[in-house]
Amino acid sequence: MSTSNSKPSITAIVAATQSNGIGLDGGLPWKLPGEMKYFARVTTGEEPSSDLDQQNIVIMGRKTWESIPSKFRPLKNRKNLIISNKGIDVKESINTKSFNSIESTFEFLSNSNTNLNSSNKIFLIGGSQLYKTFLITKPPLINRILLTRIISEFKCDSFLEDFKSHKSLKNNLPIWKKSNHLELENWLGFKIDEENEEKGVKYKYEMWTLNEESE
Repeated sequence: MSTSNSKPSITAIVAATQSNGIGLDGGLPWKLPGEMKYFARVTTGEEPSSDLDQQNIVIMGRKTWESIPSKFRPLKNRKNLIISNKGIDVKESINTKSFNSIESTFEFLSNSNTNLNSSNKIFLIGGSQLYKTFLITKPPLINRILLTRIISEFKCDSFLEDFKSHKSLKNNLPIWKKSNHLELENWLGFKIDEENEEKGVKYKYEMWTLNEESE
C-alpha cells in the first residue's frame, strides 16, 4: 500500500496474552480495571484537555468502535478516527470521523487544516486486522508498540500479529526491539509498576520501538 510521504508517528497500544490473544467474541477476554485505567491515562495524556487541538488521537477499526459501549463512545478527551472499508454508521462530530481507508486517514492527519501539533500523540487501538496491516507494511506504519503482556492464558479468537518474529530483509535483524522499563516511563511521563496482578491475573507493561540497526 502507499501512504502520504509525511507519515505520522503512530503508537500501537494493545494487551495480548503470551500466545498473542487479544479478543474474544468482539470484546476483551479479561476484566482488568487497572489496565484499562492505564490505557485511558496513556491515550488521553496526563492532563486531558477540552481543547480539541490539544487532544490525542485514537485510530480504530469498525469492530473496535462497535465493541465500545455506546455510552462511552466516542472515547472522551480524544479525537476518534474510525477506519472501515465496508462503511460504518458513525455520527460524525468535531471529535469523531470515519474513513474508508488507511490512506484517507493519513491524508486527514497530514492536512494542515487538521491542526495537529507536536503535543498530539496518535494511538492505534485495534482491532487485529488493523494492527496486522500497520505492522506488516514495509516499513511499518507504526513507530512504537505499548504492549500489556497478559501472563495468564485466556481463550481468544482474535490475535495480534507476531511482530517479534519480523526480520529485516536487509540484514535479517529483528525489526522491533524491547525498551527497558525506565525508557517506557520516560516516554509515558509517569511512573508505573512493570509487573502487576489483578484478580489473580498477572501482566506486565512493555514498550517496543523500531530497531534502527535493522533499517
